[in-house]
Amino acid sequence: MSKNEQKKVLEPGTSEKTEAVIMNISTVFFRDNMMINKDAGLISVINMQTEDVGTALEKHGGKLVCVTRRGIAALFERSCEDAIKCAITICQEAEVQERKALFEGLSIGLDYGTICVGVVGYNGFNMPLVMSETMDTAVYLSRNASKYNSRIIITGDVAEKLPDFQKSFNSRRLGKIFHPATGASEDIFDVYDGDLADTKYSKMRSRLFFETGVDLFQRGNYLEARSYFIELLKVDRNDAASKQYVFKCDRCLAETADDNEKMYLELC
Repeated sequence: MSKNEQKKVLEPGTSEKTEAVIMNISTVFFRDNMMINKDAGLISVINMQTEDVGTALEKHGGKLVCVTRRGIAALFERSCEDAIKCAITICQEAEVQERKALFEGLSIGLDYGTICVGVVGYNGFNMPLVMSETMDTAVYLSRNASKYNSRIIITGDVAEKLPDFQKSFNSRRLGKIFHPATGASEDIFDVYDGDLADTKYSKMRSRLFFETGVDLFQRGNYLEARSYFIELLKVDRNDAASKQYVFKCDRCLAETADDNEKMYLELC
C-alpha cells in the first residue's frame, strides 16, 4: 500500500460489495479435528496455520477475510493470477519438514464472483461477515478436493480471467459442477502445480487422456469413458479422480444414477 492509500475500515452494520477471488484453505484440523476436538490447543494450531497463510497472502496481494470451522478464507481483488500463485506457494511451503504436520491434508478452493463483506458488532465487539455464493463454492471445493487427490481446485470463472491460464499453470479439467440453487453449471480445474513432484508429473503425462475421458462422460458415452479411466488407473492407481469417474460410469451403465449424476461431477 502506498503512502497515499488509506486502509478502509468498515464500521459495524456496514458492508461493501466487490468482485474478487475468494480462496478457502482447509486442512484435517478443520475437516476432522474441529468436529471432535474440544481441546483449546487446537486454537493454537489454527493460529499458527493462519500466520503462515497470512505471510503468503502478503507476498501475493491477498488479505485474510475470516477464519471459521470451514477453513481460512482470503480475498484477492486485484489479480486472479496472484491468487493461484499464492495457493501454489502455500502448498509448496507446506512441504517444509516443520510444516508438514501443521498442514496435513491441505486443500484449497478458489472461485471468482461478487463478495459482500461487512462487519457486525455490539458494544465494542466487532466481527467480519462474508455473504456470498462464491465463498460457499470455494469452501465446498476445498473440503472435497481430497476426493480427487487434488490440492488446488479452481472454478472456470477463475480460469477465464486469465487469457494464458493453460500456458501459465499446469492443470487438468476435472469436469462440471452444478449449483442447484441457481441452476448454473461450470467447469472446475485441478491446478496440480501445488502437488508433490511424482503426482504432478503423473497428472501432466495423463492430462489429455483424462480430459478425453471427461468429454466422453459428458457426452453420455459412459462405457467408452470408463475404458479411458480404467487405462489411466493401470498406469497410476492413485488417480482418485479416475476412480470417481469409474464409479460414476458404473452407476450410469447400471441405470442407478439420476440425471444430474449422468452429467455433473459434483452438486455444489
